[in-house]
Parts: sequence; structure tokens; C-alpha cells
Amino acid sequence: MPDRDANEPAKLSPRNRFRFFPQLNDLADQRWLRSNAKLSEKAAAVHFNSDSLQDALMQAIADQRVLSIKEVIETFEFFARVRKTIKAECVADLCCGHGLLGLLFAVFERKVNRVILLDKFEPENRAKLIAAASAVAPWIVDKVESQQAKIETAEALLPQGCSIISAHACGVLSDRCIDIAIAKESQLAILPCCYPKSACDAPLAIRTAFGLEAAYDIDRTYRLESAGYLVRWMEIPEVITPMNRILVARLGSSPRC
Repeated sequence: MPDRDANEPAKLSPRNRFRFFPQLNDLADQRWLRSNAKLSEKAAAVHFNSDSLQDALMQAIADQRVLSIKEVIETFEFFARVRKTIKAECVADLCCGHGLLGLLFAVFERKVNRVILLDKFEPENRAKLIAAASAVAPWIVDKVESQQAKIETAEALLPQGCSIISAHACGVLSDRCIDIAIAKESQLAILPCCYPKSACDAPLAIRTAFGLEAAYDIDRTYRLESAGYLVRWMEIPEVITPMNRILVARLGSSPRC
């Protein structure tokens, strides 16, 4: 088989295709998408230069130079896969850091009328990001609220039935998100990361046969289904990050906020 031309876009499987920004599927070299460099105005002008709302938001984020390329792309792709499945009138972004995931629900889902950005610390880039998003989508101003709290106390701060989302809640923090979702009878979408050996409750046989990361998420799936949830596994493109599995969990009927 002849070698692929370096300038020829790679052929991607459906699960590895970019949904929010399909133009990225045509990149010959996609390593740029996992870069930790800040998204710049120059890059936005090249790759996100249409008049669409999503490109306008990318340009505003680039103007602030507050987030890495990897963080921005993975968050948009996570959102693209779960937005219709788990949206509710209220969405809580737990262990949110900069809060972009929650902000995407505020910007693009008009039926979401409250977004709670919750973390134990509020980084400086969150305020800049909210300002950038508000300039592009002024309708989010009254939707978004920031709360500082440890995840152990988050349950008391959230309304029953609000959707729970989290991108890269590290290690057992993803499990705490699951605990809160079950307690609040909430839809759930998480993109776990960092799988510590010492905290895995899956049987040794599962860990040995499937590996630690899959064992964690199999155990999480059983726990959610035991609580009455239907669980699906999804993926964002692995070129962004190898920790690309999404767990989406829905109850048959979930109360509104």
C-alpha cells in the first residue's frame, strides 16, 4: 500500500470525527488539536473564521488567550455529543475549573435557563471566559452563576433534577459526580480522567481482563444502572486525548429544576 501524502487529510472513523467543527476533519496533521498552547487569534482566524455563533465564540476565547487549544476543542466535542441527551432547565458543571462546558450549555441551549459553575476555587480565567462568552451571547448573563464549594458539599447547593456534567473530574471526583447525580435524580455526563489504582472497586478479574480505566467505568456503569439509569458510552476524538470516554446516564423520567 502506498504511503499517504503528508498533505492529505487522514480518513477518520465516525467516532473520531469532529462534530462541532467539521472543518477539523480535513486537517492533514491533527496533532495541533492536542496542543497545550493557548488558542490564539491567529489560529482562530485560520480555523474558525465563519460568521457562525461557534466560530464567533472561538474568536472571543482566542482574543482573551485564556485556554489551551486542547481544552477548548475537547470541551466543544464533549458538549456536541451530550447536549441533547442530558440537557435540563438547570445544568450544574461540577469541578468546572474555567467553566467552558457549562457556558456552552448557556450559549447554545436556549431552554437551559440556569447554569451553575461549581468548583472549590474560581480561577482568574473563568471571569474572562464568562465575559468573552457574554459579549458573543448576551442572553447568558442572567443564566450563569459561579459557586465556590468542595464537591463534598455540592449536593446541598444544587436543585433536584438538575443535569450534572463534568469534564476531566480527576480520579474519584468523577465518582462523587455520580453520587450527586444519583442523589439528585439527575441526568449525568462525565468525561473521567486519572484512574488511581488504590480507589478502583471493580473486581480484580475485570481489572486484569479489561485494564484499569475500563474497569473503573464498567464499575461506574453497574452502579448507575443499579440506581435505575440507562448508561451509554461515547467518545470524543482520541487525537485530542487518550482519556476520551464519556459516560452518559439518563433516568427514564427525570424531574425538572
